[in-house]
Amino acid sequence: MNKLCTDVIPIIVTYNPDKVILLASLRTLLSQVRTIVVVDNGSSSNIDEVIQSLKVGIFRRINILSLEHNCGLGEAYNAGIAIARSLRATFVLLMDHDSIPESDMLYKLRNAYINLENQGKSVCIVGPRYRDHVTAQLSQFVHITRFGFARSSCDKTIDYVRADFLISSGSLVSIKILDQIGGMDEGLFIDHVDTEWCFRAQSKGFEIYGICNAVMLHSLGDRQIRIWWGRWRTIPFHQPFRYYYMFRNSVLLWQRPYMPLAWKRIDKLRLVYFLIFFTLFSPNRMANLRMMIKGLKDGFNGRIGKL
Repeated sequence: MNKLCTDVIPIIVTYNPDKVILLASLRTLLSQVRTIVVVDNGSSSNIDEVIQSLKVGIFRRINILSLEHNCGLGEAYNAGIAIARSLRATFVLLMDHDSIPESDMLYKLRNAYINLENQGKSVCIVGPRYRDHVTAQLSQFVHITRFGFARSSCDKTIDYVRADFLISSGSLVSIKILDQIGGMDEGLFIDHVDTEWCFRAQSKGFEIYGICNAVMLHSLGDRQIRIWWGRWRTIPFHQPFRYYYMFRNSVLLWQRPYMPLAWKRIDKLRLVYFLIFFTLFSPNRMANLRMMIKGLKDGFNGRIGKL
């Protein structure tokens, strides 16, 4: 059995979460740490009542911050980080409400982080692979080349790989690194919050690593389909408002000097694909198109925050 990671405090951001998934995540995390911070982003139901269904001894180990309205992912993470800092955490683990870590994920992430530091690596953040709830496929870590996104394969002989960015959920970062790089960009609200932070960190000389043997359950999008496009790809579908943030925040990041030129080029092509695909093959095609166009306009006009 793994020892408790007493210097790590997970921060779970919730917004109308699935009760079963959230409770499973809390139980698994509490087998690995002493304390958890839950930041609820204005859910329609009372998050305290959901969590109180846990045993009393477990419930007392959870710090709940209920925000009056949806402040966005960046602000919620920053609020949770502030609480973790006041509780003298060394590390924070960022988690979405729809992610369930494996029983040893946090232990493996923390050990990998410390080992990388001991090797003299300028590590700033590490993250796990995620297994899709629906397809059961394991994700791969991504880095940027001049020709596009490339995937770094993990096998039994590889403990970790360099990556250019990680999804925020499952990411482990130290408080001292957050003090140097800064917190999450609250103006982005939802999408690209993790992408922006990762490239900001790399612009300051830090490195990002994916940990091959650390795994969690996680799904992207509201539903998914698999299509053949050069290779089999899993395409996540989102609600129309999400495409607003994807497009607006991409445009905002294109204007920032620390974002790599290769990423900007690839991201522009990605938005063209999104515009074509999700306005032709999505059931919400016209709503998607309106949100994408509005996102582009607001991005070029420098609009930030909530839609």
